[in-house]
Amino acid sequence: MKTSSKSQDKCQVKLSVTLEADEMNAIVKDVEKVFLREAQLPGFRKGKVPLQIIRKEFADGLKQEIQRAMFQKNYPEAIKAEAIEEVALANVEDLKYDEKGGSFVAIVETKPKFKLPTYKGLKIEFKDAKVDDAAVADQLERLRAAYAKYEDAKEGDAVQDGDFIQIDYEGMVGKKKILEINPEAKIVAEGKGFWTQVEEGRFLPEILDAVKGMKAGETKEGIKAKFDKESAPEGLKGEKATYTVTLKSFRRRILPDDKEFAEKAKAESFEKLQATIRESLEKSAVDNETMRRENEAVELLMKKVDFDVPESQVRRAMDGYLQELAQRAQYSGLNAEYFEKNRDKILKDAEAAATKQVRLWYVLEAIATAEKIEAKDEEKGKKVIEFVLANAKN
Repeated sequence: MKTSSKSQDKCQVKLSVTLEADEMNAIVKDVEKVFLREAQLPGFRKGKVPLQIIRKEFADGLKQEIQRAMFQKNYPEAIKAEAIEEVALANVEDLKYDEKGGSFVAIVETKPKFKLPTYKGLKIEFKDAKVDDAAVADQLERLRAAYAKYEDAKEGDAVQDGDFIQIDYEGMVGKKKILEINPEAKIVAEGKGFWTQVEEGRFLPEILDAVKGMKAGETKEGIKAKFDKESAPEGLKGEKATYTVTLKSFRRRILPDDKEFAEKAKAESFEKLQATIRESLEKSAVDNETMRRENEAVELLMKKVDFDVPESQVRRAMDGYLQELAQRAQYSGLNAEYFEKNRDKILKDAEAAATKQVRLWYVLEAIATAEKIEAKDEEKGKKVIEFVLANAKN
């Protein structure tokens, strides 16, 4: 067997293999023996069909099996002979054989060759993972709100944060009703007896701000709002609108006092609950800071490298990226129309993210080898990043 190889673009090597006549003939004989043993034809007992008839009746099958046997027997040896660090077999071309010998060409994906970037002494900012009293208080109030009760507002009460309100509203852009501009934009166009909560993210923020302090039966006109340039419905992107809002009724939010709050949260006391919240926030702050440092280390490493990676590995990483995106889309309500409209950008972003992921894997693997860091595959990357951070400068 004779072999030769030639490097190509994108981590591929063209491997050429040529077999001498005796090598090829041995393969042909081995395959024909199998056909002689297993072939069945009318008028002949199994294993008794003459070779000449087999060659005629099973010509295509023989050819395919001989080509397969030729490749399977010689490809692994050819890879070793050329010292190719194989990642995947991309393609097999020009499988040929006759009485003079045989040959084939394999396109092989290989591990990339690159210069390992400097990974010791990286300048990384180490921030303190602090939790101040204001953050603890804010989290406590968010949790307290989850145990709130709601009662019908009394005469003379004014709307406050957290109350549930029932409103009539209508929006205009210039002298046109929003519903006339886009009949499908009903939720932002008008409503009758519409219930929502005075809380960030629940409804149009300009309307929620305007309703604060209003009493049941009151109306406000000229409430100004501006639609987002990208996410707003068609015909409204970037437009300025004015609303008229009437507060029909509302339900007052009643928050539990500290003692009742602790009881509902199944805590020994409000002070114990406060301490638990602080502990949870501190752990979250530490985790977030650790993740931020790791991400910063990764970004610094990746800025220092730029090399091709095997396309098959990029495709696998892309599949994972797109599957995760599809799962997230189910929860966020994105439909097939969104994916079709943004198909090119989604695929481009997926390829870029996948390429970066594969490239990072090779960099981390190279550092692990250089520093003799041993761990299971799923843990090795994390250990390498920990090593990089341990040797970083603040």
